[in-house]
Amino acid sequence: MDSQRVDKLYTMLEKFQKKVDEQLATKLEFDKCRRLIQRLSSFSSDCEKCHQRFNDLENHILQLLDKKGRFTENDFKQHRQIMGKISSHLQKQHKLVTSGYYLSIYMSLGTSLGVVFGLLIFDNIGLGLPLGIGIGVAIGAGLDADAKRRGLTL
Repeated sequence: MDSQRVDKLYTMLEKFQKKVDEQLATKLEFDKCRRLIQRLSSFSSDCEKCHQRFNDLENHILQLLDKKGRFTENDFKQHRQIMGKISSHLQKQHKLVTSGYYLSIYMSLGTSLGVVFGLLIFDNIGLGLPLGIGIGVAIGAGLDADAKRRGLTL
């Protein structure tokens, strides 16, 4: 991907973020936009769909800039849909995960196993539950850190 296009898009997002208030910036998820731009640009040379999604995101950001702060609820809905489609593509095709993905899975798995082991082994659900949650959090946090280290997080 042309790094000048990526830098230009980052600059446009930064200027746009400075113009809008805090609440609007939260709704538009500028940090997530930056991460998606970075991921799309890294995969666009190999994946035609990523190249197309990058163009779509670029056009969408330009349209948002043209509105000059006068946004409707439909604009936010369209923004969430575009971001969701990009995230979904990156997760399915390029095996990327969101931050905290493994933590949420293993914490719930640890909770259920903690209840089972608490009732079967300890005869005390109160003892098994925190033990299961602790083990699930430890495993999930470790896998999340590994995914982040290998560059597989969005």
